[in-house]
Amino acid sequence: MRFEALHFADRLRVVNPEGDVGLVTLWSPWEAVERKLREVDEAILDPARSRVAAIGSLYGDGMYAMLCNLLHNPQVSHLIALGTQAGPSTTDDLELFFARGVEEDELLGRRVRRVPGTGRVFPHDDTFDVDRLRAGVGFHHLGRLSDPALPDGLRSLLADLPHADPSTLPPRISVALERDDDTRRQQPSDVLGHTVARRRPLDVWEELVVRTLRFGRTVSVGDGERIELLNVKAIVREPVADEPSALAAFGIREEDLRAYAERILDGAPPDGVAYTYGHRLRTHTGDTLAEVIGLLRREPASRRAYVALWDNTIDLHAEDGAATPCLTTVWFRIADDRLTLTATYRAHNLLTAWLLNVYGLMAVQRRVADALGLTAGPLTVISHALGINPASSRFALARDVESRWMRDDDVDRAAGKSSMREDPNGYFVVSSDGSDLIAEHRYEGLLVKTYRAQRADTIMHEVAADQAVSLISHALWLGGELRRHEA
Repeated sequence: MRFEALHFADRLRVVNPEGDVGLVTLWSPWEAVERKLREVDEAILDPARSRVAAIGSLYGDGMYAMLCNLLHNPQVSHLIALGTQAGPSTTDDLELFFARGVEEDELLGRRVRRVPGTGRVFPHDDTFDVDRLRAGVGFHHLGRLSDPALPDGLRSLLADLPHADPSTLPPRISVALERDDDTRRQQPSDVLGHTVARRRPLDVWEELVVRTLRFGRTVSVGDGERIELLNVKAIVREPVADEPSALAAFGIREEDLRAYAERILDGAPPDGVAYTYGHRLRTHTGDTLAEVIGLLRREPASRRAYVALWDNTIDLHAEDGAATPCLTTVWFRIADDRLTLTATYRAHNLLTAWLLNVYGLMAVQRRVADALGLTAGPLTVISHALGINPASSRFALARDVESRWMRDDDVDRAAGKSSMREDPNGYFVVSSDGSDLIAEHRYEGLLVKTYRAQRADTIMHEVAADQAVSLISHALWLGGELRRHEA
């Protein structure tokens, strides 16, 4: 039986099609992996001598597709992982999958399968034979490329792992990746004009999913299609952790977010990857966070606390497909005695990266704020290209989020209650005195301006010219109240 990739064949490097070992390189770039494998043993990459059937990276949502490929190629009975992990622990999830399988679960009313004790969710598909995978594939994790034990460990595994009897191999199983059957219709909007401002990170993420699915344009990128909005501005008014139960409702684990937040402050040099955010922030050009703290201590009103993670000498000249930082800048500013942070991302995966990144930014913001004796103010994230991958295993979840979005209210997830969103521009008190309509524009009880006219249209035009309303829901309410009093 020869190796045949059922999914994402263009992202795999086939070595020996009749091999029985799959190499998983996690986040490590191919150049670093190839160099290390040649150091360990040239035979690993020689089709005539290698036991390795195929080599592929694994980050984001690729795990389910990889396991489907293994069901389609039962001759691959050993899986070896090596390299760097930058997100939630892929190898931990794989180890738990092979040790414990999956359990039945539900997300937003949809049946799914979850790897127990993890946030890893698979579609509910009976053709995906979990028991056969667990019985037929052995998993081994060797650590980072720089691990001193890796060369001997890899050589030993490739020499000693048992060979399967070709005559006993089960037939191939072809599992289709889940696709949404509904044809998406892009609603009209300015794809460069979307702003979302809500209390907590999860609140912002949920609305971003809705907006991107409703208004995003479909574009082709190097590895497929994306549904994309451009230059999206997202404001987290209260950058604190969400309730674990609220995160779990969307298949998101608090532990993964917390672990990512710890890693972003780690300035250790990259190991087998092109960069890490911690290294770019803390080591690449010095400890920029320490420099920011010193600057704002000396000059609290400074607007120069600006850190660039993008290095033109490296990133601008990277080859197509090479890893370059998505987080490009962070800017700190003290406003109203609180430390605000604004970050820009050149490209942003909304379903798998955005929330992780925000929790990392909150950790960076807290580090600087604590050193300055300040509290953390609003966190702003500007995503130049904010995208959803329709091939993601979380795409069905995203569609459920969008379909359930029926109101624009604020939600207290802990209490399970909704409340009317308050317009940051203030509110209106509408009345009439028998001859005129009166609309008082107020902010926290303070009278800002009084509008008076005989017709509702007149006041509505004046309010629009003053830009006194910022929320669509508020504008609709105000128009209705003026018409009611006019009648």
